Amino acid sequence: MSAIAILHPINLLGKELRETIDARRPDWSDIRLLSTLEDEIGTLTEAAGAATLVGRYDSLSLEGVDVAFFCGPMEANRPILAELPAETVAIVLSFDATLEDGLPVVTGVNTGTAYGGRVLISPHPGVVLLAHLLHALRPLSPEEAVATLIQPASTRDEPGVEELFENTRQIVAMTRRTATPVFGTQLAFNILPSPLPADPIAAQLGAVLTGLPPVALQILQGGIFHSVSASLYVRCPGDPSAQAVRKALAASPVTEAADKPRLLGPVDAAASDKVLFGTVRKDEARGGFWIWAAMDNLTRGGALNAIEIAESLL
Repeated sequence: MSAIAILHPINLLGKELRETIDARRPDWSDIRLLSTLEDEIGTLTEAAGAATLVGRYDSLSLEGVDVAFFCGPMEANRPILAELPAETVAIVLSFDATLEDGLPVVTGVNTGTAYGGRVLISPHPGVVLLAHLLHALRPLSPEEAVATLIQPASTRDEPGVEELFENTRQIVAMTRRTATPVFGTQLAFNILPSPLPADPIAAQLGAVLTGLPPVALQILQGGIFHSVSASLYVRCPGDPSAQAVRKALAASPVTEAADKPRLLGPVDAAASDKVLFGTVRKDEARGGFWIWAAMDNLTRGGALNAIEIAESLL
């Protein structure tokens, strides 16, 4: 049995991480919940199937811990990472982590790079989604890739979900609109530019997908609660058929064809551990293919990827 710690464990991703560990790894029974955030410290929650209090982190909190998962914002995590004990490996799930913070790992794509690393990043869910799609297409030797990601409100944690819900309720009920501090304007029934810069996310993706050309990336904020979606354009040499592209995608153990490809949406991927791909359409004007895909940002794009990194090390 290994000692595990979860730092800043009370947000949506921390909750998903704790629940997935309980279901998948009951042998990880020595779990410490720690935080430097005053609104989390002392919170009564659950871990390893038992009621647990979130303790206050101090410099001795991680002694004897093999793997520490870091949720929450990077500004809260960086001071702890700076004093990480030599025996502890950190796996960071913060969406705003960068290459300067650690090495991004998507299991099944670049798992081997995790060995020997001290600080590993379970990257932005959009990176996980695109990495699995493009890695599955490696046999077709992609020469160009362009992607638009649509991220859900849950990437802004519970305040984002609650604001979207309140937006929707007010519009449907035709009541007075309240302030929108998370998204800055109405998100319900809307789509916005994402405040998250695309370049650090593209850099994470490039670090994961070594040997493939850089991906031109745009990120949008969708008025949806869960699951990240992608419109991906890929051009490969030799003019492969759409059937060949679908076959390559289906060969991956993580990517899976949607039951109704033409009707695939974010709701279909919610709570799934797969990357679901829908239509594969050939671009007759310039060659290449357009692929539509969706993935749950909290399961496969978050908790499950982080836990699989830990499993590969332990």
